[in-house]
Amino acid sequence: MGMAFSRVFERLFGKKEMRILMVGLDAAGKTTILYKLKLGEVVTTIPTIGFNVETVEYKNISFTVWDVGGQDKIRPLWRHYYQNTQGLIFVVDSNDRDRVDAARDELHRMLNEDELRDSVLLVFANKQDLPNAMSAAEMTDKLGLHGLRHRQWFIQACCATTGDVIMGMAFSRVFERLFGKKEMRILMVGLDAAGKTTILYKLKLGEVVTTIPTIGFNVETVEYKNISFTVWDVGGQDKIRPLWRHYYQNTQGLIFVVDSNDRDRVDAARDELHRMLNEDELRDSVLLVFANKQDLPNAMSAAEMTDKLGLHGLRHRQWFIQACCATTGDGLYEGLDWLSATLQKKQ
Repeated sequence: MGMAFSRVFERLFGKKEMRILMVGLDAAGKTTILYKLKLGEVVTTIPTIGFNVETVEYKNISFTVWDVGGQDKIRPLWRHYYQNTQGLIFVVDSNDRDRVDAARDELHRMLNEDELRDSVLLVFANKQDLPNAMSAAEMTDKLGLHGLRHRQWFIQACCATTGDVIMGMAFSRVFERLFGKKEMRILMVGLDAAGKTTILYKLKLGEVVTTIPTIGFNVETVEYKNISFTVWDVGGQDKIRPLWRHYYQNTQGLIFVVDSNDRDRVDAARDELHRMLNEDELRDSVLLVFANKQDLPNAMSAAEMTDKLGLHGLRHRQWFIQACCATTGDGLYEGLDWLSATLQKKQ
């Protein structure tokens, strides 16, 4: 009774303190962001030699934000600020195409440091008000964010001078996504030999494991960004498929894996998919289709698979199809991106 009561009061009245390190190349907009967060206004800045440090109060969290200069001669000094950093804000000028590779290199060099191993990463793709600014999706690719394993990260397009997305509700959502872990129950099914178990362990371990046909199920927790996915991978042999229904309850996301090279059984895959989607327990589940084995020469494209599986005929169902290759990992994280974003919007 006592402990539970104390935890309630800690949540309500106990301010948490977070140490945040904000870095990025020079002229990315770090100091402008810092004072926009602190003061709610745009200040005239000069290149930071050394650092600025401010405390930003948000809800019951006190963020101590260290804004460290980004000029090339100063960057080797960043490491002196790594200790006890819980959150890393990396600011990048979305309009600076000439230096995006340099930004990527500096970011990955930092993330390889042992002291930042457990830090969450927020990337601000700044200067979105400029006409040639790269989108958040393009910046994600340019910065190699999908290649990050075992790291909670989030990228947010923003404009420091207007405060778009940095302030208020948008800022809150960013930090809630990073610091407030959500749990999701995902059911992964498909015909036998579609590649479900290979996908599961590629996501879990980042490597290809030798699999045998699944009799029963595998269950693993996959951490991605700030979501903990509990993924149930259920065997797909024809005698096992009637048992799938025992796993439907409380499923928020359905991953249906199909062998894009198996033209002989694509009709059977479609029938099993639609049979499932008609079940009342899966009425509110979002659907991600992995069109797997895209490395094979006769693999059907995602567009062809969409047609063969009758996806356009789905009404009142959020769905997405992602071409992928389980052995290389190509496409897997793009699929999870859609799944995590869609499930968060539903909550």
